[in-house]
Amino acid sequence: LVCAHTYYLRASLRMLVKYFSPPIVKSDTEEVSDEIRQRQEAVFLNVHMVLKAILDSVPMSSTILMPLLHDLFPYIGKPVFVQECFVRNLLQITTYLPNGRQKILELITDRMLKLDVRAPRQNIQESEGDEEDMEEDIVFDIDIEQDLTRDLDNRDGSIYDKKCSDKPMTHREANILDVCMQLTLTYISNVCYSKGECDWEATKKLYREMLLVFDRLILPTHASCHVQFILFYLCSTKTPICEGFIDYLWKKVQNPNTESVFRQAAVGYIGSLLARAMFVPVSTVTACLDLMCQWVHLYLDSTSEDVVNADVNHHGPFYCVCQAIFYVFVFRSKEIFETKKGHKWAESLNFQRIVTSRLNPLRICLPVIVKTFSSITRMHQLAFCDTIIERNKRCILPVTSNGLGSSSVVTTLDSYFPFDPYLLNRSGRFIIPLYREYQGCIEEDQELSNDEDDFLPDESPSTVEPQSVSLGKTPTDFLHYGISPGFKHVQDIT
Repeated sequence: LVCAHTYYLRASLRMLVKYFSPPIVKSDTEEVSDEIRQRQEAVFLNVHMVLKAILDSVPMSSTILMPLLHDLFPYIGKPVFVQECFVRNLLQITTYLPNGRQKILELITDRMLKLDVRAPRQNIQESEGDEEDMEEDIVFDIDIEQDLTRDLDNRDGSIYDKKCSDKPMTHREANILDVCMQLTLTYISNVCYSKGECDWEATKKLYREMLLVFDRLILPTHASCHVQFILFYLCSTKTPICEGFIDYLWKKVQNPNTESVFRQAAVGYIGSLLARAMFVPVSTVTACLDLMCQWVHLYLDSTSEDVVNADVNHHGPFYCVCQAIFYVFVFRSKEIFETKKGHKWAESLNFQRIVTSRLNPLRICLPVIVKTFSSITRMHQLAFCDTIIERNKRCILPVTSNGLGSSSVVTTLDSYFPFDPYLLNRSGRFIIPLYREYQGCIEEDQELSNDEDDFLPDESPSTVEPQSVSLGKTPTDFLHYGISPGFKHVQDIT
C-alpha cells in the first residue's frame, strides 16, 4: 500500500511508531510481569520488520520518520516501562537505519536532559537517604564504629561505598533517567565491543556522532548531573578518544570568539574528567596541566599589569582554568609525586607566580579547593598560599557596577563539576568501576583538620555564601566524593 500510494506513508509510519509505547496503565511502583514483556517484545519485533521494509522500499520515509519519533516520544509523566520501551525501540531502529543514528541519539539525549534537570543531585540524595534511613530504623541501629572503619578503609583508593544494584530509584524522574541511561550505555558498549574487543572504526564513528550531540545539547546544559557520563564512558573505550575529547574542549577554551560561559563549561569538563577518570594516565594529566599553566602564564603576561581588582565578570575563563588546575592537582598529586621526576615537574608549573598574581585566583576559586591546594603545595614546598588566603579573608571584596547605577559583590565562581559522583543505581555499573574518589594522604588530612575553622561560613553581610553542585552539607564532602595533535605529551616523567 505504501509503495503504491505514498500518500498513506505518514499515517502508516505514525501508526507503527505508536506501537513503541505499550498501553500500560500500571504505575511505576508496580513491577511489569515477564508475560507482558514477552508479549510486547513480539509486537515490537513485527513492527520493526514492517518499518525496515518500508524504509528499504521508500527512501523518503526516513525524512518523515524522524519528526514522528520526536512528536510521539512519551511524555515524562508516562510510566517508566513505557519510556523504557520507546527508548529501546529507538535504539533498535539505528541497527537498520544507520544514517539516522545521530538524530536518534540526539532525541534520546534531549529527553534524558529534561529528566536530568528535574532530578537535582540534592533531591536524589534526600529521596534515597530517606528510604535508607527508614530501612535502617526497621532492621538495625546504625553502628558508628563500623562506619568509622569503612571511612578508614576508603583511604586506600578503593571504589567508594556505593554499590551498584538493580534497585529502582525512589526519585521518579531519576528512576526513568536511570533506565534510559542503562539502555544508552548498554547500546554504546554493544557498538564499541561488538566482537569482544574494542572495534576502533565503530567507536570512532559513534564518538563523532555523540560529540555533535554533546556540543548541541549537553555542553549548554548547566544543571545536568548524569547525562554527560555518556561521554565519560565513551572516553574510557580508547585513549585516543579521551585525548581527542580533551583536545576538542581545550580548543573551545582557547577560542576567544566562543562565549565565555561555554569556555568556562569546557574547562569544567576538562578538569572534572582529568580528576575523576581512572582511565586517564598520569602522562595525560601532566600534559594537560602543562598546557593550562602555560595558558595561565601567557594570560598573566598580557593582562596582569592593567588589573586593579579581581573580577570574575571580566576574567571568568582565566579563573576557571586556574580552578581546574588546582582541582586536578589536588586529585592527582599523589600519583604525580610517586613518579621519579614528579616533584621537579611540579616545580616547573610555577604555582607561586599564579597564586601571587594581581588577578588573585585564590580569592575567586572555591574555598575548599583553595584550602586543599594550599595544604598540598605547602607540604611539597611548591607554593605558599596561607598569607594570601589570610589577606583575602580580611579584604572587602571589590564592588563592580552593573551599568545601571547599582553595584554587586564579586563572589566565588559559580562552579560546575560535570563528573561529580554518579548516583543512579542500575546504570552505575558502567561508571563506578571507572570513577576515582579523592585520596588524601595522612599528612595532608592532618593539616586540613588543623585549619578546619577556615571552612566556617563568613557571617559578614557583605559576602555571599558560594554555591556549587560539588559541595555537600559540609565542605569536606567535596573531597570525599569525591591524542590529537593539539596535546603534545611532555617527556615521560617516570
